[in-house]
Formats: sequence, C-alpha cells, structure tokens
Amino acid sequence: MAQPEVPVFDCNAALGRLHNQRVAYDTRDDLLRMMSESGIAKAVVYNPYCLHFGTVEGNQFLLEAIGGDQRLIAQFVVNFATDEISEIDALVRQSGIRSLRVVPATHRYPLVHWIADPWLEWMAQERMALWIPMSMRAEADARDLYETAKRHPKVPVVLAGAHYNSYPVVWPLVKALDHLYVDTSRFDLLDGINRLLQRAGPRRILFGSDFPDVDPRPYLHYLRRCGLSNADLEAICGGNLQRLIFAEG
Repeated sequence: MAQPEVPVFDCNAALGRLHNQRVAYDTRDDLLRMMSESGIAKAVVYNPYCLHFGTVEGNQFLLEAIGGDQRLIAQFVVNFATDEISEIDALVRQSGIRSLRVVPATHRYPLVHWIADPWLEWMAQERMALWIPMSMRAEADARDLYETAKRHPKVPVVLAGAHYNSYPVVWPLVKALDHLYVDTSRFDLLDGINRLLQRAGPRRILFGSDFPDVDPRPYLHYLRRCGLSNADLEAICGGNLQRLIFAEG
C-alpha cells in the first residue's frame, strides 16, 4: 500500500499494555515500526494504564516507554475529579506536555463546570488542548460536554475516535462550538470526510489511527482517495495537529 504524499502526524495512538485484552503491538518498537510502514512521522500517544488504574503512575510509565524519542509526543491522562492540578502541573512542565486526555465515564464523574472549570482555566493559561474520547462508549454526556466546553473557548477540544454511535451528537457539537476538533480514527461513515468538511471545514479535522486497535494504513489510503486538495490533505494529516499541539499559526 502506497504511503501518503504529505507529512502525517497521528493524533490518537496508545502505547502500553491493556489490562483486559492482548494486543499485537504494545511496545515502542512495535509502534515505531507500524508508523514507519504507514508513513506516519509523529504520533501523540497516551498510556492505557491510566484509564483503569493510576493516572500519575501511568503517565510516568508513558514517559519511560517513549524514552525521549522525538517522534512520540506524550499526552497525559488526568482525572479532573481526583487528581491535583499542582501535582500534574509539575509533571507537565517537567515533561513538556501539550495536551491532556480525560475519560469521565470510565473515571465515574460528570464533565460539569464545578469539576472541570479549575482544570480548563489552568489549561487555557498553559495553551493546552483537551482530548475526550467519543468512541462506541462516549466518555462524556453531550449536554455536559457542550456546556463545559462553551465556558472555555480558549481550550481546544478534540473528539477522539468519534464512533458512528456518536454521530448524532458529534454533528451538532461541531457546528455549535468552533473550538471542537474531530479525530478521524473511527469515522466509519459513508463519505464521512467530505460531509465533515462541509460542517467543520478543513482546519478542524485530525487524522488519528486509534493504534493498536486499528491498522492506520487503510485509513490513510482512504484519505488519499477522498478527492481532497493537497492543502486540505496536508492540514488533516498533520498540519492541524501541529498547530494545535505546538500553538503554531
């Protein structure tokens, strides 16, 4: 399968073992090999340990697994309800973290302002972006997500792995809030990219692989054959994420 002609920066990959299933790839070498075979230059990665066990420990495991490799951009998972901002802030500054991921449903709290506001105010000051999975099991109620995100327009929010189950709320959310972005890793909808372009425009769509659950090569193959202009393809495959993570442009 031919590699894409534009630089690719993956917004949604995991690095580390899962506690409840075996995966074919769970090491740095596995991930880097797949990235090389797929033509992916860089990837934002988180550690699944954080989802069901300790976030602080899991984030430390992530940094150890990355081992300073510049192709892998660490993303911390945090628990807005139980983690302390001061503790996370110290690790963020030390490690150069530019984005956070939250899983409110898994961590058993609602994404409401009286829990999330202090975090999002801090994130706005630090110019960080927030990832919220909206996969088969959405991690936030759409009403809570809308109300909370609306209060913090300076914090970009990425709807990660937007599964077809979530389309009825993804469409209006993206239309209602212009600081929401959509990750394509689970965007299994007929002509979904072009339909999303009509609603969100090319600057709010991010390529994601959802590795290791999904092989990124077919998705990149599909993107290259959607009839996109080279400028839009370059933006979706990496330019938008580069700007989002590193506040460029």
